[in-house]
Amino acid sequence: MTTKTQAESLREPGPRYVYAIVREDDGWEPDLAGLGTSRVHAVREGGLLAVVSAVAGLRVAPTRAHLLSHQRVTEAVLREHTVMPVAFGTVLPSEERVRELLRTAHAPLTQALTALEGRVELGLKVHFHRDALARQLEEETPELVRGPSEPEEEHEQRLEAALLERTRRDMDVLRDGLRPLAAAMQEAAPLGERMLLNAAFLVDRARVAAFEARVKALAARTEVYAFRFTGPWPAYSFVDVRLDVETGPVATH
Repeated sequence: MTTKTQAESLREPGPRYVYAIVREDDGWEPDLAGLGTSRVHAVREGGLLAVVSAVAGLRVAPTRAHLLSHQRVTEAVLREHTVMPVAFGTVLPSEERVRELLRTAHAPLTQALTALEGRVELGLKVHFHRDALARQLEEETPELVRGPSEPEEEHEQRLEAALLERTRRDMDVLRDGLRPLAAAMQEAAPLGERMLLNAAFLVDRARVAAFEARVKALAARTEVYAFRFTGPWPAYSFVDVRLDVETGPVATH
């Protein structure tokens, strides 16, 4: 498969896949491979810049290759710009429609970029090792150990209540330790019964290293919790502008 040059992609008519929106940067042109064989290029309008590439149709299949291409492009742009991320699969019929979008949605897009200026998203998931924490609690509080005549069901209920209280308290301590380093925090529902925290943090670029160091310091204090730290990412969790390409240029939620 031969990748097209950027000049060829610019001349190619038809739909445009939108990866992200940033502020206009004089002379900046993304030099990246996009979905399929097209090169990524910029569409400018009114001080805003859409990062796009030509695609064959208005639907892009959510294949692993396409998802990875979208992620790779947005991460590359994020290294140089504040990014207003766009959801995977966003396609507009033409470059003129992209410019129309930038014109009609100028106010909410500019507002979103201002809120995200100089910031990135960091992800943190925390799981707990149930048996290890149960043993730790029984060592700390001998009253939690099952008595000789205690029914197993009653003991399990007491132990589960203690586990719930401890994990809630520890996650509150974790949140309190990280919030001062973040501009905002969003939590999603935990995935699975062993996940305690599924959070995204909006963090100034200048504080990313300090935030990561704080996470590592908190993780080093315990062996009963497993931390998964990811990022930096475009701030998907903190954008309240949705590009609606079917019913209108922009909707907010």
